[in-house]
Amino acid sequence: MLDDAILRPGRFDRLMEVPPADEEGREDIFEIHTREMNVDDSVDMEELAELRFRLIRLLVEEFGLRAVAFEAPFHQFCRIDEGVTTGTSDIRSILTGTDGYRPIQTAPVAELLEWLQSVNAERPAEDHVHVYGFDTTIIEDAAIGIEPYLNRVGADIDGSLREDLDTMKTGYESEDERQALLESARQVHSIVSPMLDANESAWVEAESRRAYERVRHRLNLIEVQIEAHELGREDRHALRDEAMAENVKWIHDRSTGPVVIWGVNAHLGRGRHVLDEWDVDVPSMGNRLADSYGDLYYPVVFKTGTRRVAAKDFTTETVEEYPIPDPPSMSIPAVFQQVAEPVFSVSVEDLYDDLSIRDWPRTQPRRHTIWGGTPDGDNPVRYTPPDLSEFDRAVFVRETSPLVHLD
Repeated sequence: MLDDAILRPGRFDRLMEVPPADEEGREDIFEIHTREMNVDDSVDMEELAELRFRLIRLLVEEFGLRAVAFEAPFHQFCRIDEGVTTGTSDIRSILTGTDGYRPIQTAPVAELLEWLQSVNAERPAEDHVHVYGFDTTIIEDAAIGIEPYLNRVGADIDGSLREDLDTMKTGYESEDERQALLESARQVHSIVSPMLDANESAWVEAESRRAYERVRHRLNLIEVQIEAHELGREDRHALRDEAMAENVKWIHDRSTGPVVIWGVNAHLGRGRHVLDEWDVDVPSMGNRLADSYGDLYYPVVFKTGTRRVAAKDFTTETVEEYPIPDPPSMSIPAVFQQVAEPVFSVSVEDLYDDLSIRDWPRTQPRRHTIWGGTPDGDNPVRYTPPDLSEFDRAVFVRETSPLVHLD
């Protein structure tokens, strides 16, 4: 941030504006920062995470990135963001205390968040880089934080409202308890939403604009979950992708720069989110974001070759390691493994335009789909036919092994 006085005539011979990168510029960024990675013949998930770290670091330092959003519940990242922006918390302790969401409880994520914490320590509050969770959030978690906020701003909370908030935070184990939770959620939404409307100016002054908008967003998350409880499986999945897209828009509207979304390929692509096992075929989050932002939405698919992955076996409730099966002939990993470099990136448009190979991507070659959990203990790796044109760029890592978790 520069004081206007610094820019008075005569103080600089030339002023240069560096705008956000266009599509060609984004491709150059990927080519430069994947070309010289310090890797050997055995590249595991640590290097893949390091690559993402380097790209995010570049975007923060050179291209004005001010928000990093993870496919995780909103509530969990509220505390993480507080640690990243205030600099007074131990990031690793926060991550290990995050209930039930293992993908963020890893050393590479901790290192990224610790770096963002150090960056924010040298910046004014209005220039901080924030982190968010953009996934849907269960009612129990979305309710956390509403009552403390209402107490801080001096809201008039009667006993019945407190009881409803307590019911929401308790969760449910039976159908009767589920119905009680939903009724309490409806009551809280119908009471607190008008309170926020009527007291916006006073409560923003008493606390902050950011705190006010966060508690209002919690009500939006609760409203989505109330609707989800009344839907069948396919409609719930469609609502989830729609809600995640709206959450990303909410984050983008409150950011002063670009936003990076770190999520699952099935959600990020511009096409449809298909889960054959559950008979689900719905528009993806990326499809909705592309409709809203056009070419400003730039999805990148990260693919892997062979070695091992980890997933939760729901029959034993343990995390197990599984070998990645040898890829089928002419599948994406089989073809990409023929490239000499252990890590590389390629423009998807170039794949379709190159006369020597353009017929191959049009055959919809199969790719890995790696589930984070498996209900029957089977290998979580599947091969499905994707459409690479759903993405602007592909990053490939030849060999992987499971990330080591902080615990």
